Amino acid sequence: MIKMERSCSSLKCDVMHKGELIGMMEGVSVTQWFLKNHYNYTGAFSRFVTSKPELSRSGIKVDIIFNDRNIIAKDACIGWIRGPSKNGTFSAKSIEFADKKQLPKESIEVNE
Repeated sequence: MIKMERSCSSLKCDVMHKGELIGMMEGVSVTQWFLKNHYNYTGAFSRFVTSKPELSRSGIKVDIIFNDRNIIAKDACIGWIRGPSKNGTFSAKSIEFADKKQLPKESIEVNE
């Protein structure tokens, strides 16, 4: 049985890869649902902007920081990213409360 539980969204989220702030995602939403005795976290984003273009691809694992909600989607694997628009999907291993020490001190500005 699948049970949809919760969803949240944010206009802008910071993206970290291996402990380094690499960019941001815009229009991010994540849904928590329960299936076969464990929680799953899936989400989508409308744009992924990064300072390292080689990391803007499917299959990388990132942490997505919802700054306005103080939560982190940990070990989020990017499912796919559509070419020029840079929108796509992800699935996260867990969602955790973000202590102020875990949040990046300043956001990254990326020029396109």
